[in-house]
Amino acid sequence: MLGPSPAALWASTGADGIPTDLDPAETIDRVLEAAREMLDMDMAYLADTRDDKEHYRGVAGDGDSFGSRTGEAGPLEGTYCQLMLAGSLPNIVRDSAEEPLVSTLEITAKGRIGSYVGVPVKLSDGSVFGTFCCLSHAPSPELEERDLRFMHILAQLIADQLEKDERTTAAWKQAAAAGSVQALLGALEARDGYTGDHSQAVVELAVAIGRSLDLDEAQLGELEIVALLHDIGKIGVPDQILRKAGKLTEEEWTQIRRHPVIGEGIVAAMPPLAHLAPCIRGEHERWDGGGYPDGLEGEEIPQLSRIVLVSDAYHAMTSERPYRSPMPVAEAIAELERNAGSQFCPRTAAAACVILRAGPQS
Repeated sequence: MLGPSPAALWASTGADGIPTDLDPAETIDRVLEAAREMLDMDMAYLADTRDDKEHYRGVAGDGDSFGSRTGEAGPLEGTYCQLMLAGSLPNIVRDSAEEPLVSTLEITAKGRIGSYVGVPVKLSDGSVFGTFCCLSHAPSPELEERDLRFMHILAQLIADQLEKDERTTAAWKQAAAAGSVQALLGALEARDGYTGDHSQAVVELAVAIGRSLDLDEAQLGELEIVALLHDIGKIGVPDQILRKAGKLTEEEWTQIRRHPVIGEGIVAAMPPLAHLAPCIRGEHERWDGGGYPDGLEGEEIPQLSRIVLVSDAYHAMTSERPYRSPMPVAEAIAELERNAGSQFCPRTAAAACVILRAGPQS
């Protein structure tokens, strides 16, 4: 029953057999249609089964007659795919009426399923993404083992394309986030040179603390962004307050304390960064609940916010400002220790002190 080879399907392919002129989604659509045509089945589909449901990522052929449409989802329980993934059902069911495991299933009657071919889609880390299957209303006695081998080959191609799509999406998000961060930092630097330099300096200590607390690389990347943008809300603070050399009035402090909320709004409006908005808002919350703007306490405060608060405070204490001299490093470390458990998360403050005693920080 096997038709033309995969190479005949596309005019241009890379060395690995993947079409070079199509994006991953288009390639998957082509694979589904090719499988359906080559096995002479009514429908082919790709389903994501990672949360115990069948999420149809792609459907080729007459999906409507089986009740399967791209973008829709249904329970995995009681399906051919569930049984196949569990190893209970053969990968090839030539005649559903003759297969005891599925002949009485509700889905067999409802979808008028006569035959089925299904294989798991496994990613490079060994995890199962879902299933790649073909269905027909009529029995398909001509299905052979080589058809199954062909489906396994196409399933690997689909897995490669899914991971390519994931890498492309991640790269786009990373580039978009980097561009957004730099644009925001440029605007902040134009308003207040200290604030821009300060944000850069906070990053080094924050990331070092994050590593000591066993954050993974993705979390460290997000921590770096929060550290860079923790003061971005000061863009909305008037110049006469932001650049004032003397002591601020209570009214001026009220305006300064609005900057986490302003910063949250700015970051929330930028899709690549929006998920970090709560961390920007929470950077001035205190471990004992005495911070602002929401009076969060303890573990209610996002971890990234807690790390940046310690790093921010240390750099503020050891920086020279027009209205005061910098605090000596030893004194600043002692201040972090003294306020651990009140202003600062105890574990975060302890990690910072170990790092700072080990060597100079910016």
